[in-house]
Amino acid sequence: MISILGLTDFFQVVITGDECDRAKPFPDPYLRALKELDASPDHSLVFEDSVTGIKAGVAAGMPVVAVVLRGREKSLTDAGATILIKDYEDQKLWNALEQLERSVEAETKTEK
Repeated sequence: MISILGLTDFFQVVITGDECDRAKPFPDPYLRALKELDASPDHSLVFEDSVTGIKAGVAAGMPVVAVVLRGREKSLTDAGATILIKDYEDQKLWNALEQLERSVEAETKTEK
């Protein structure tokens, strides 16, 4: 779908469940992406709209932003979502991104 929509250039890595030994709800797709990107779970966000995806992100040790569809707030929260948003313009999302950026900057400064 990403290539069909012409979005390939916007992603450094694309991982599908078929490429992993175990697909969601296991954390394997997220753990593989972290490894390929040489990224830390603490410096990453998972975006999901399904319970199995949220469980996979939580199992990978990553904060999960759940996009709420059809009034499923409780099931997404019960699965471990860190933040619930209505859409990608939700202020809670932008606050979380700013907080993540500050965290990465602070850690980078202490490493120098």
